[in-house]
Amino acid sequence: MRHDNARNAALILSIAWLAMVMWLVYGLYSMYKPSDGPHIFQAIKMYSALLGGVVILVLSLVLDYGLATVDTDPKTTLAILAHRLRVLAYRVKEDRKGIKVQITSSTAIRITASTSGGRTIVRYKPEQTASGWAALIILALSFYGLMIASAIGIAAIRKAKNFAQRLVLPQILGARPMSGESAAESIRSTLIDGLSEGYRLASEAYEAQRSNYQDGILAVITVAIFVWLLSFISFVTLIKGQSLWDEWQVLVIASVIVTTIFCIPPFLYLRQKVRAKAYEFKSWSTRLQTRLMQETSLAPPKDADQSVFEVLNDVSKEIPKWMKAMRKAGMFADPWTWLVIFSLAYAAFELLLWGIVWSPPNPGMQIPLFLGGGAMAIGSYLIYTRWRVNQQEEELAVTASWETRLRKAKVRMQNHLEEL
Repeated sequence: MRHDNARNAALILSIAWLAMVMWLVYGLYSMYKPSDGPHIFQAIKMYSALLGGVVILVLSLVLDYGLATVDTDPKTTLAILAHRLRVLAYRVKEDRKGIKVQITSSTAIRITASTSGGRTIVRYKPEQTASGWAALIILALSFYGLMIASAIGIAAIRKAKNFAQRLVLPQILGARPMSGESAAESIRSTLIDGLSEGYRLASEAYEAQRSNYQDGILAVITVAIFVWLLSFISFVTLIKGQSLWDEWQVLVIASVIVTTIFCIPPFLYLRQKVRAKAYEFKSWSTRLQTRLMQETSLAPPKDADQSVFEVLNDVSKEIPKWMKAMRKAGMFADPWTWLVIFSLAYAAFELLLWGIVWSPPNPGMQIPLFLGGGAMAIGSYLIYTRWRVNQQEEELAVTASWETRLRKAKVRMQNHLEEL
């Protein structure tokens, strides 16, 4: 079976990961235990194990696996699958690469379809959500946490395999063409897709806004620590020559007062503006999820104060706010790109600083350092510019797709009413 490939890959990578962990432990033991051999060989053992962990992590993220072969064209196959997964209340994102389905808060699956030999081959591979990517990056950059990141990558393969085998495969094999639906079924399908897409956008906007709020709180705490230290040092300087043992409590209290004056306003702004907007997005997400579950169930909606068309019209007004929130949370939405941007910017700063410091005693080093720093800065700016362009294109595509979806639903409803 095709899903055996994923199982075999997970098994092989698990064995390799276990071997790398044992090799890493042996290297650490050799490093900190007196040995007759030189430490360089022990260090090679340890770093080779970490390099093996990097390879395992990369392989777990880039390999994809075959799932099924069908006769429908790739676009239709993915469209039908996306709709059936939305009916099951999964968050589905359609893009140029295929569809991305969120399995858990940190794990997702990417499903693609391509033509080979006149038939369509459906493939999948594990992916991470924005929070999942952020966790992997932090672990991968924390040296020993790299092995944990590799284990998470292997676990993602197993989750994706189980999801694809137990849920996606039956939806593909049991799918019937949407063109054969009645007018009422076609309208219902369009409304379900609209509610599902609105639910996804509202949920992602809430998660992005929550990330903005948490980042803001962290920034306020960091600033508060620096303000307190600066205030305390300043007060100590002002009472120079006096006994600090009798005055230190007053200095601490005075520093706390200064810190409070500086940090309470931004803290209140975060709570009243940023957090309030996050709750607003959460309310929309819950509301759309409830309506989606009502539409996908056979029971009629209960206590619905608005029709689905009215809800979708209201969603149209909210989409610009949601997209703006996701754009502001750039690091949360696309952590890999922003990691590269910050890394290049930091490298540019270091090279330019070294060039300035080393230029008087060693003019020959100035030009290479300045050229390298300039190249890094330009590279960081170009990647950021490209990211901005991609964000704008995605916003335009989401807005256009939503308007098309809503217009199609209205046209189908009007045609159905005319036929009746």
